[in-house]
Amino acid sequence: MSTYSTAKDDFVNVDGIKFAYRRLGAGDGVPLVLIMHYRGTMDHWDPALIDPLAAKRPVILIDTAGSGRSEGHFPSTMTQVGQYFINIIKTLGLKQVDVMGFSGGGCNAQMIALNAPKLVRHLILSATTPSIGEGVQIGPADALQKLRTAVTVDEHKDAFISIFFTSSARGQAAGHAAWERITAARQNRSDYASLEAAEEQGVAYFNFIDPNSAKDGSYNRLHELQMPVLIATGCDDAILPTKNSILMWEKISHSNAELHIFPDAGHRFLYQYADQLKKQNASLFLGSS
Repeated sequence: MSTYSTAKDDFVNVDGIKFAYRRLGAGDGVPLVLIMHYRGTMDHWDPALIDPLAAKRPVILIDTAGSGRSEGHFPSTMTQVGQYFINIIKTLGLKQVDVMGFSGGGCNAQMIALNAPKLVRHLILSATTPSIGEGVQIGPADALQKLRTAVTVDEHKDAFISIFFTSSARGQAAGHAAWERITAARQNRSDYASLEAAEEQGVAYFNFIDPNSAKDGSYNRLHELQMPVLIATGCDDAILPTKNSILMWEKISHSNAELHIFPDAGHRFLYQYADQLKKQNASLFLGSS
C-alpha cells in the first residue's frame, strides 16, 4: 500500500491540460478526493493527516491547474475549477467519490457537489466558506498577505505558522511540528504555486465573493445538497471566519450535516489535530467506505 511519502506521480489529460495526481492507500472502497488550499500542491498536505486516511480507504491527491506538477492556468471562477475536477474524476473512471476541500479547495468542492451531485457520495468542507450572501463574513484583507507574497522558504514558513495557527503556545507548537512533518515527508517537493498562479487563484476567490457574481456561487444553492456533509474548522479561523462554517451548516442542516469546531485552533486545524484524527481512525472524515 502506497503512503503519502511513497505514492508515485501520475498524469491525466483533461480539457487539453495535463493534470498531476497521486493514488495512495487501500485498493478497495470509494476514493476520497482531496482538494488543496490557496497556493498549495500535493506536496503541502500533512502526512500525519493523509496516512491515517489512506490506511482506511483509497485517497487521491490532485494538483490543480497551474500548480505543482499540473499544467495550464487556474480559471477565473470556482465553477470552472470545479468542472475541471469533475472531468478529472470521470476521466479516471470513478463512478462515485467522497470529496474533501480544504480552505479555497472547499469552495471548489462545493461547486463539484452542486454541479455533479450523483458523483459525490459524501462532502467534507474544511476551514472554508460559501460564496457571498447574507451573513457571510469576509476575512481581513491583510490576512493572507504573507502567503500571497511569500517567495523564499523562510517566508513561506513564517506565513504558515503565523497566520494559520493560533498565537497560543499550543497553536504555535502545532504549526512548527506540522511544518517539519510536511517538509521532511517527500524528496523533490513542488514549490508553492508561483506568484502568477497565486494571482489567478485570487481572482477566482474574489469572483466567488463578489456580489455581482452571486448567481454563479454556492450560497443560494446550498439547499440543493442532499448527500451527507461534514463541516469542520478551528474555533479561531483568521482567514475564512469560523462564522461562515456555522452558516453553511445552518443552511444545509436538512442534509444529515455535521459541524465540528476544534478548540484553540485556526485555519489549519486539520494539521493541528492530525494525531486526534489518527486515534479516531479518521472517522470524523468519513473514513469508512
